[in-house]
Amino acid sequence: MVDKVISAFVAENRVFSEAFHDGCFCLELCPMGTLVDRLTAGGTGMKAFYTTTGVGTVLVNGGVPQRYSSVDKGVVTEFSQPRETRLIDGEWCCMDTALKTDVALIKAWKGDKHGNLIFHATARNFNIAAAKSAKLCVAQVEELVECGELDPNFIHLPGVYVHCLVCVPHPFTKIEHLKLRDAGGVSPEQHESPKCRMARRAALEVEDGMVVNLGVGTPTLASSYIPESRDVVVMAGNGLMGIGRFPLNQEEVDPDVLNASKQTVTVNRAVGPCFLDFVDAMGITRGGHVDLALLGAMEVAENGDLANWIVPGKHVSGMGGGMELVQNSRRVVVLTHHTNKDGTPKIVKRCQAPLTAKGVVHRIITELAVFDVVKSKISPDLDHLLLVELAAGVSEDHVREKTGAPFLVSPLLKTIPLAPVLDETHGQ
Repeated sequence: MVDKVISAFVAENRVFSEAFHDGCFCLELCPMGTLVDRLTAGGTGMKAFYTTTGVGTVLVNGGVPQRYSSVDKGVVTEFSQPRETRLIDGEWCCMDTALKTDVALIKAWKGDKHGNLIFHATARNFNIAAAKSAKLCVAQVEELVECGELDPNFIHLPGVYVHCLVCVPHPFTKIEHLKLRDAGGVSPEQHESPKCRMARRAALEVEDGMVVNLGVGTPTLASSYIPESRDVVVMAGNGLMGIGRFPLNQEEVDPDVLNASKQTVTVNRAVGPCFLDFVDAMGITRGGHVDLALLGAMEVAENGDLANWIVPGKHVSGMGGGMELVQNSRRVVVLTHHTNKDGTPKIVKRCQAPLTAKGVVHRIITELAVFDVVKSKISPDLDHLLLVELAAGVSEDHVREKTGAPFLVSPLLKTIPLAPVLDETHGQ
């Protein structure tokens, strides 16, 4: 029986969420970059490390629900504890400890009889870190060859970390979110849906020379509206630098080439793409090499505070790689519906849900409007929202009615521009 789960993202597993709230097990949510580094540390002799990820949030301050009562519905019986913090190079950091595991079950593309492994496309993900952390690593491979047949230059994981090999020549691979371009053309109504309109507006944020990271959900749609002439590297946090458009047809589908939303995508070879494991992918993010981050939100405050990973007692999503992404990207743009399904505003004066990060959002794009978060040079208390664009046919009064925070109106207020719809039948 499972007693404790350590994970970064559990949003799509409704059974898991229900079991957690029913008190079946303890859940420790851990940022994705921190989690993969904890595993790596566990397998490479490091006992602990410091990171800025999560500083200023309940993740570090303590108070995240980790276990619910199995008898009294909704009663929390265990909260996370405050973490050790330290000032390093002028920045507050928290300490994370190494994570060692007993068993790792991983999947690779090719392996030799010494256990050296090669992974295919984004399937590298957590596999390397998981193998390093484990006392026993069992690897499933599609092709098993004799020692010496694999080029040493292209081996991703040395066999010293692998203890058992299982060869499955033609494994069944389930594609959770098969996403295709329609060769017959997509209806105009689809491109005019609220999500697609937000994605089309977000695509205009992209400039030549940028490294762009697309978060889970609506932001992933933006890649379909970025012109092919744009010199941009679109990155997926799961390990792909150089996301292309969705596959034109089934023949272009590779089940191991996925974006952060686990949707099938293609590789944009024009920008010099590459595949990464999570250590490198999160290192690029945490190292400040991302120019533009597009992601969703549960709540955004007038001062740029962002909440998008948990609503205690109601919804548990997990932060994924979001905490690293928003804390270290040069520009953060949120794509979100203006209100929740019950009509309550998602743009608020102060976030009620636990924060992902403080004051990190630069721009908010909704189906109704676009706001800039204006940072005060005098005091953070004077940070405010500035309405810069309105959707066609939407009034300022309507936006005020749907917004839970005051805002100023730009003298240059204009209608929201949208990126054009690209030819669906044209590949990268």
